[in-house]
Amino acid sequence: MKSSLIFLLLALTPPTFAQWKVDSSLRDACKQMQGEWKARYDEQSIVGDRCAMTFNVAVRDQNDANSFCELYAPWRLVKAEIGDNGRPTVTCHVEATLTCKDGWTQMFGYCFMMPDKHNIFTYEKAVQQCKATDNSEIAYLQHKYIVGVWRKFFTGVSQIWVHATEPWEQYVQKTNTVDGPHLALAFNGHHYEFGVPANSLIRVNEKIRLQVLCQYKPAPNPAEINYLGRRYSEIYYPVVPVENGVLVRSASSYTRSSKNLDVCKETLKPFLSADVGPFLPDEETLEQLTKYHQDLVWLTRSGAEVKLDMPTMAKKSCSKESNPFEVKVKDGHSGTIEIKNIENLSATCDNMKSAAIAHSKGHPAKLRTMSDSRSLPIWCKLGRQAMFDFEKPPNYHVFERANGEKIGHRLFKEKMPFEEAKKTCEGDGGVLTGINSREEADFLAEVAKKEGADKNSHMWLGGQRKDICADVNGYSKNPNDECSRNKVIAWQNNVATQFYDDWWKDARGILNPDYASGTQKCLTYVYGNPGWADPNSKGFLDDIGCDGKLPFFCTMKLKLVRTNQ
Repeated sequence: MKSSLIFLLLALTPPTFAQWKVDSSLRDACKQMQGEWKARYDEQSIVGDRCAMTFNVAVRDQNDANSFCELYAPWRLVKAEIGDNGRPTVTCHVEATLTCKDGWTQMFGYCFMMPDKHNIFTYEKAVQQCKATDNSEIAYLQHKYIVGVWRKFFTGVSQIWVHATEPWEQYVQKTNTVDGPHLALAFNGHHYEFGVPANSLIRVNEKIRLQVLCQYKPAPNPAEINYLGRRYSEIYYPVVPVENGVLVRSASSYTRSSKNLDVCKETLKPFLSADVGPFLPDEETLEQLTKYHQDLVWLTRSGAEVKLDMPTMAKKSCSKESNPFEVKVKDGHSGTIEIKNIENLSATCDNMKSAAIAHSKGHPAKLRTMSDSRSLPIWCKLGRQAMFDFEKPPNYHVFERANGEKIGHRLFKEKMPFEEAKKTCEGDGGVLTGINSREEADFLAEVAKKEGADKNSHMWLGGQRKDICADVNGYSKNPNDECSRNKVIAWQNNVATQFYDDWWKDARGILNPDYASGTQKCLTYVYGNPGWADPNSKGFLDDIGCDGKLPFFCTMKLKLVRTNQ
């Protein structure tokens, strides 16, 4: 059996979307708070992105400090430090174990976003809106502080649709005017069809129109597994870190008649793992168990056993020395690995076909034979060793964004109006392209060149003028206005999150977007330097009428697929 089987670990999910390198919501919050930022080493790191952010606030005690950090820094709390630098402070040390997509904010292990803050929707339309936004759902009330956190992070919100579990029912208020089956959260309580106290949880009918807050749960990663292991340690027994994972001890005890794989499936349920398996009690693992010795534990079941039939056991000459101890890592004989470092192998075969781990204070953990009927806890290994790669669709060119997201861009040279181009992309499994950096814009130029596109031409992108900017001439000169030069266009389908003034390709004597005749609502990528353009302009975007026929770029987020089984 190859030694690589020693690290047969758990594949956490079926093929999943790409993991981001860092959680941008914590990174941006840390920068705003002038905190101490430390990004995770890579996507497989067991420690997530971390930030220590200090608040000038006085608290009563440690519990009060912990509660403050959960409310004002809603990532995974590592610790809260009470200080006094001339005035009372609380430093919140938080960790983003998971990584949310750009534009989403991580809170308590979920990602949240308001896809359209300026519009209101019926319940059915709200569900559809979230579904169309990264296949998300209406936000859930999942934490005792979640309402306060939403109010602080999503300002200017009045009422939103929500979901909640049954215990929240005791807090539901009646409107006495529009009561119905669907839950909503009234932040300010003032609506033209009802009035309730601020922060009321209400049930209203499906015709009411409210704002939408969406959420999704990112796929588990090594940092999240490590966090769950720490939480498991706080509730049950300390986990033991090993290479590429952790060891988790069962809360109950078992004899040899219990199948280790079945026990591990139950033990590891809280970790949301798809495949499970027992650990291998090799020398490196025993060394770790020695380091993390627990005084109250003397023996634990190792999972190693001798495979002997009844006739062989009945022989006086039966010896375990000629019948090796093995650990079963999957169904079938081929899924076993021999374990050699076991003491007292010469003992009788009768009812002694199991191996225990002996823990003794001041001495290394060792394997020794034990009675099959002895009831002991067992260890299970949790981690990941599976290799993944990106699945590239035909005709798409792969680009990696700064956040680690890998996407594919495809140029369709067939010319058509904006809406038809949009439908064509959707039919191909993607959406009209967005741009997150000047490097990505240069990459599109390379794709256009490779595909033989006409020089000095336009291609449709997935951006349109915001509806609230329809009556604005060109753009607002106020940089903080919703219709300023870098905000007047909205990227559709969350296809990008960045937009800068110098990305516009200006005409001679005219600054874009000029919104000529009030009809140029759609965004294009400018390839080359057309005759109308200012030769000194280094931009690459232009706004034109949506009815023109142009080639277009489509994009899709690439999927990770498992490459080793």
